Amino acid sequence: MDTTAPATDTRSRILRAAAALFVRKGYQRTSLREIADSLRLTKAAILYHFPTKEHLAGELVEPFVADLEAVAAHAARQPPGPRRWAMIEGWLDTLLKHREPLGMLVNDIAILNRNSVYRRILAVATQANELVAGPDADQRERVRATQAIAMVSDPIVFYTDADTATLREDMLDGVHRLLEGEPRPAARAGDRTRRGRPPALSAADIASARAMHATGTHTVDEIAAKFGVGRATLYRHLNRD
Repeated sequence: MDTTAPATDTRSRILRAAAALFVRKGYQRTSLREIADSLRLTKAAILYHFPTKEHLAGELVEPFVADLEAVAAHAARQPPGPRRWAMIEGWLDTLLKHREPLGMLVNDIAILNRNSVYRRILAVATQANELVAGPDADQRERVRATQAIAMVSDPIVFYTDADTATLREDMLDGVHRLLEGEPRPAARAGDRTRRGRPPALSAADIASARAMHATGTHTVDEIAAKFGVGRATLYRHLNRD
């Protein structure tokens, strides 16, 4: 659920109020009565929409887990080259999008035992690790892939007040150093003030990048550095029809 969107119907209002209380007080310490009181509703009104508190929590977490599964499915369809970074960047962007339910899960691990949430998160995390590692990875490569996913997960929990764009760039730079042994291409020139998403490529830039790639005389890293974008961004344009 996008808890930042306007909520006009009762069901959405309940979800928003529950999310706020779960994050602030914790799942276990929040009662349905408190949720009802915060909205000036009766407990019966809450139960009309959600038979139990577990159902309410499950619906709050569902969009987050579904988005992770969709990202993994999308990454799995990519060619071997861009697959790794499609998974890493997609995973990171999903966690940033759902910072509130993620905080709720971390603050009250008991929620993971309900509505098969834990099994689904474990399954998609395992798939993400495998996609980042690649099909022929040895143990060290698999370990690094697992570390990479953790590197774009844990800081979101510990740096809740950090600027989103800056945090995203710092995490991706750390993962690039782990997996590629060097900083992200956009940061090589020493300009550490450039933060956030890489700049979009113009139509002319895309055409030039494709031409350079077609000649086979430039590596993907060289082309990405020339246009000041990351490998994943460049791959998306190179593989787009």
